Amino acid sequence: MKKIFMMLIVAGIFVGCVPSTNRVAGKNASNASVNSQTPEIIVQKVDKDDVRDIIKQEKMLAPDTTDSELSFTAVGEGIAPMNTVSTAQALALAKRAAITDAYRQLASKLYGVKVNGKDTVKDAMLRSSTITAQVNGLIKNASIIDENFNQGLYRVNVELKIDADKWKELFAY
Repeated sequence: MKKIFMMLIVAGIFVGCVPSTNRVAGKNASNASVNSQTPEIIVQKVDKDDVRDIIKQEKMLAPDTTDSELSFTAVGEGIAPMNTVSTAQALALAKRAAITDAYRQLASKLYGVKVNGKDTVKDAMLRSSTITAQVNGLIKNASIIDENFNQGLYRVNVELKIDADKWKELFAY
């Protein structure tokens, strides 16, 4: 979108502004002779392939199947809690936990994991050691490709497909 906007600005600079004839009528004759000269208008031919390339680069159309696409998968697991009212509730809670786990794993693949560690030492002895891991990310358009429930464990396979160029733009740092 930025490229198109910049192209329009550059085209506006090269084309220039054409003075309006309505403004000339109200002024004296000396100014009218100066403003009566119209600047030369430049017409530039654009190749259709160039326009197609711009549209493809800016993702204006639905992506072609020929574009390279990256696929990320994750397996999430959730356990049904023991204190549920019914088996349906246990199944629903296990499924929710499995989907959340799969999204967390996808976010850790895409965004990485922030790990913090803290050690407390007193009198040359380790008193406490704490390690925390945190994942922050936004997962959109992930799809469940497989799911099953067996002996209280719900397992979900999730897949996220993303355009390779868009992935490089967002995550390659």
